[in-house]
Amino acid sequence: MEGKKLEEKDLNEMKLYRKKMNEKNSAAKASVGSPDKKNAGMWKVMGKVWALYEKEREVFWYLVCGVGTTVVNLVTYWLCAKMMHLPTAASTGVAWLFSVTFAYVTNRTFVFRSTNHTLQSVLKEIGTFFGARICSGALDVGFMVCLVDLMHFPQMWMKVFVNVLVTVLNYIFSKCIVFRKRDLPVEAEEGNGCQCGVE
Repeated sequence: MEGKKLEEKDLNEMKLYRKKMNEKNSAAKASVGSPDKKNAGMWKVMGKVWALYEKEREVFWYLVCGVGTTVVNLVTYWLCAKMMHLPTAASTGVAWLFSVTFAYVTNRTFVFRSTNHTLQSVLKEIGTFFGARICSGALDVGFMVCLVDLMHFPQMWMKVFVNVLVTVLNYIFSKCIVFRKRDLPVEAEEGNGCQCGVE
C-alpha cells in the first residue's frame, strides 16, 4: 500500500515537472516570436537599408574612397615628414600627389562611374580633376604652413583638420565640375534630379 502511494506521488511530481517545463518553453517562444515573424522583420530591415544605400550610393562611396584617400595622404605625409625629415611644404606636396592619383582612380570607378572612354574625353577629365585638386592642394599647403610653421599647432592634428576641409571642397569640385554630365539631353538631366548632373 505504501509502495503504491509512493508511485502515485512520483507520478504526480513528474506531471507537475512536465507542466512547468511546458509553461517555460511557451513563455520563451512567446518572448522570442515565431521564426517566420523574425525572418520577415529581418528582411524588412535589410530592405530599408538597401533602399537607403541605393538612394545615397554616391555619398556612401565618396566617404569610403575619401577615407582611403585620407589614409594615403596621412601615411605618405608621415613617411616624408617623420622618416625622411622633409620640410612641411615638401611633405604635403608629395602626400598630395599620391592621394590625388588614388582619388582619381577611385572616384572615376566607384563614386561617379564615369562613362568617358575616348582618349580625348579621359584626358580632359584627368586634366580637370587634377586642376581642381591643384586648387585644393594649394589650400592644403597654405593652411599647413600657416597652422604648423607660423602658428605652431600640432602637425598631425592640423593635417587631419585640413584634410577634412579639403575633402569637402573636392567633393563639390568633382560633383559639379569634373564628372558633370555635359552631353545628355535636357530631359535626361531633369529626370536625374541632380542639380550638378553627376554620373
